[in-house]
Amino acid sequence: MVNLVIVSHSAQLGNGVGELARQMLSGDGCKLAIAAGIDDVDNPIGTDPIKVMEAIESVADTDHVLVMMDIGSALLSAETALDLLDPAIAAKVRLCAAPLVEGTLAATVSAAAGAGIDKVINDAMNALEAKRVQLGLPPHTPPSPVVASFADDRDVRSASVMIRNPNGLHVRPASRLVAALSGFDAELVLEKDGKRATPDNINQIALLQVRCNDPLTLLASGPQADAALAAFTALAAEDFGESAEIAKTENPAPAPLLTRAEGSAVLWDLPHQLPGLQPCTDVLQEQRNLMRAIELTLDDLNVLTVMAEEKYSADIAAIFSGHHMLLDDADLYEEACRIISEKYCSASWAWDSVMTELSKQYRQLNDSYLQARYIDIEDLRNRTLAHLAGKSVAQPAISWPAILIADDIFPSTVLQLDAQQIKGICLRAGSDVSHSAIIAREAGIAFLCQQYDALKNIIPGDGLTLDMAQKRVIRPQAG
Repeated sequence: MVNLVIVSHSAQLGNGVGELARQMLSGDGCKLAIAAGIDDVDNPIGTDPIKVMEAIESVADTDHVLVMMDIGSALLSAETALDLLDPAIAAKVRLCAAPLVEGTLAATVSAAAGAGIDKVINDAMNALEAKRVQLGLPPHTPPSPVVASFADDRDVRSASVMIRNPNGLHVRPASRLVAALSGFDAELVLEKDGKRATPDNINQIALLQVRCNDPLTLLASGPQADAALAAFTALAAEDFGESAEIAKTENPAPAPLLTRAEGSAVLWDLPHQLPGLQPCTDVLQEQRNLMRAIELTLDDLNVLTVMAEEKYSADIAAIFSGHHMLLDDADLYEEACRIISEKYCSASWAWDSVMTELSKQYRQLNDSYLQARYIDIEDLRNRTLAHLAGKSVAQPAISWPAILIADDIFPSTVLQLDAQQIKGICLRAGSDVSHSAIIAREAGIAFLCQQYDALKNIIPGDGLTLDMAQKRVIRPQAG
């Protein structure tokens, strides 16, 4: 016997699908449970792994439980629920990739008729066939099995391109690559110098360190392999959305240079949430708290993306849409949940551990442009920890011409600065190819970094001049 659980972002959609499915039932051959929406009056759209877990438990008096999901975090919540369940119940559960509405109806009919789990899944996966035939479309070819080793599979096709982007596949072009290759019915793997990554994970792509003039190969197998390869080569021909930027680099237009910036020194400490190793008594609640904090941070990034496009350009907006993709990575959340479960620690400590390790991986890269992305990870880490602590992210509030002095600075902080008042940013560390530097230059704010000892003993209010030609700080004369 197979029972079903319906997981949806929307309570109305989940209940509607459930109502349709119940029309297919006769007798007690299949039970249905629904886990849809979240208990937040202001933001009801979302999925909750605790709800999914409880829904599965409510229909677990059977041989198998099949979970039907809509999109995005519904899958993440279902996977998290599996980790939270009693192992004996979790062993009964299967997650289904079929379309939510048609798949659920087909699965309900099949399960109610007494079919086994494999046939129920197969019927759900083929639920669109009747619609395809009615619309005069050719039958859908079942997807090929997952390719275990591309090197030994004759059906694998490939396409190779040469990367022309001056800074390689950094966050913005990598995010375009992820978007372009999503949705294909194919097994896809990127390969560079023998190293591989899946093209649905922007962090994996970044850690491949794909530089300018590097060859990059996409390996593909499955029904839509050729379509995926065509999309890949077409995107590469457009330099992953950076053709205009490359043209500017190759044919730079003369532009006025910002040679000096003057203002009063303002000392700014890089905001850092530093959670201690706090024991927790409720692992499930800590995992739930972390998911909510990530969702709030993703909402923040949507706001920052809009702000960036309104203030500056689509290229600057792409930095924060890239951050959204960096954070919306199920692997990061799952690793933090594993740490919470194993160490019985707070969500803050687990998330800090995961994001600090990712930042460290970026710092250890030998490509300076990709290495500089560590500050983006720190930005995301700090913002999520602030939400976990119920705090707001600090932002300089300055109403006079100033030179901001700091160890380093987040890209989101620079985006929100008032360029009429902040005349320059001078860092002890940092990088002039960081996203913070790119945003500052777009805003017309002078940016100097790696000044170290030159910034010793500066007093707030000191009159400073940034000499951009000489890349040095001119301090007031004693006396």
